Amino acid sequence: MPNNSQNNGGKQNYYKKKKNYNKSNNNQNVVETNSVQQNPVNEFSSYASQQAYSNYYFGLNIFDLYSNEQLADLVKDPMANNKMLREISRILYGTNGTYTNTVDYMTAMPTLDKVIVNHGKNKNKRRQNKETMESTLRTIKDKEIVRDALWRGMIDGIAFYYFEVTGRPLSMEKALNDYDVNSIVEINELGMNASIISLPAEYTEIVGRKNNSYVIAFNLDYFDDAQGETTERKLKKFPKEIRDAYHERKAEKGFKGGNWVILDNKKTIVHKIRSELKEKYGRPLVLAAINDILYDDYFTSTKRNVLGEINNKVIYQTLPEGQNKGTCALTKAQQKEQHETVKSAVMKKNNRGGTSFFTVSAGTKLNTLDVGNTDIFDVKNEEKLGDKIALSLGFASSALNGVGAGSYSAQQTNLELVTAQIFQWVEQIAAELNKCIAENIIDDRKNWVECKYLPMTYVNKGTMVGYMKDLYLQGKGSLSLWASACGISPDVFFALLDQELDDDIENKYPVHMTSYTASAKDNKGGRPETDNPTDRTVQSRSNNGNDLPSPSDKK
Repeated sequence: MPNNSQNNGGKQNYYKKKKNYNKSNNNQNVVETNSVQQNPVNEFSSYASQQAYSNYYFGLNIFDLYSNEQLADLVKDPMANNKMLREISRILYGTNGTYTNTVDYMTAMPTLDKVIVNHGKNKNKRRQNKETMESTLRTIKDKEIVRDALWRGMIDGIAFYYFEVTGRPLSMEKALNDYDVNSIVEINELGMNASIISLPAEYTEIVGRKNNSYVIAFNLDYFDDAQGETTERKLKKFPKEIRDAYHERKAEKGFKGGNWVILDNKKTIVHKIRSELKEKYGRPLVLAAINDILYDDYFTSTKRNVLGEINNKVIYQTLPEGQNKGTCALTKAQQKEQHETVKSAVMKKNNRGGTSFFTVSAGTKLNTLDVGNTDIFDVKNEEKLGDKIALSLGFASSALNGVGAGSYSAQQTNLELVTAQIFQWVEQIAAELNKCIAENIIDDRKNWVECKYLPMTYVNKGTMVGYMKDLYLQGKGSLSLWASACGISPDVFFALLDQELDDDIENKYPVHMTSYTASAKDNKGGRPETDNPTDRTVQSRSNNGNDLPSPSDKK
């Protein structure tokens, strides 16, 4: 850290280095920095190559810009070619059903039921911090943020967010253009001023690590790029730190030249999948399945072509042979007339259906060209391709569509593996959320709280509820955990119990007497103890005579 003897000029120079830098060399590694002072981190240059045009690649004309060799190079070096791989991933998400369903199912699988765990010795502070954490999570709608991060992580391999705790200038304009209407913006009303702002991956990059958290930089050129929206409207959507850096750069105060601003990592959220800590980008989920998906599209396109040949068959006519070999028995005029007659009848039948009648000369033959082998239509070939794509994505095809090969046990094992992968990502996102809320909202290191998402999915929910129930009934389990496993917030659960106690629900609506609820002292219902009680028996019961001490009781 800078020592206290530094003058203002030194601090200003350090601020320039910290907040701004230019792209220069090819540094692919991310460096951990635990101290405050950092050396300028150089961003890795984007991939540049000549774009050779290919007319068709595996049936997907969206890849006209990439040849077979170029696509192979992109997959081999995902760090250098990350931007183009993200674009390909988004295109395939919209065109391949297996990829679409895999991403959507993995995004929706976790229930995201959570518990808030507080730590520390001050009871009042712990309770207050817990309530603050719950309020903040409700304000930012944490479940939506987690699912959005999961989706963007699988599609792009990486997702960036900014945790904003100050207000942003809101536009009072009532009239909007088409671009404004199609743009989604986070706008907080009065109350707790906390929001999660999504940062575009094309203009955001990891530049280092500090205190075990990624440090990211944002490219200020984003606001100058012409994308159908004015600069001022763009700035209103972004956090104050980025707005101030842009205005400072434009005014040439404090620093100039650099177009990237380093953001405070206490306010940033980074979710990166399938990569090392030192790598700048993640790998999209589809990376290992790109070739299989494109081959599947090529296979489907080929089947369509064969089917088109079958539906558009070629019919040819052989006219009657004359006396001499290679001559026709019909005159030129007769040949033309018969050709037009047959052609008209065949075309009319193909277009309208029904029956066509025509007369031809003796010896005339009508035949169709054979389309060849139609084994390509065997459904087994298509199923094998679907299974291979699903395997490359990490999801059993039988678990995606409910049919196909594979036992129930194999499907369960696959879902358990997928669940483990999902909650590895959820844990990473939750850690980033806890960091931002702790640093910017609660700010109490002695009585800290954290949000924990239970490892529950809509597939294993019943099993997890059973585990929590057994812990509570047979061991020393938690009622809060049991309620959370059932999908009920512990606060809601206990609030309902308190309300029922206040309303005396227990006595107003007693539990029905059954063999499970009746105790030994409850003498209600059931068979009478004596079938035909006498008057003395009834009298003894009424005055409780059997409970009076007798001489034989004294010893």
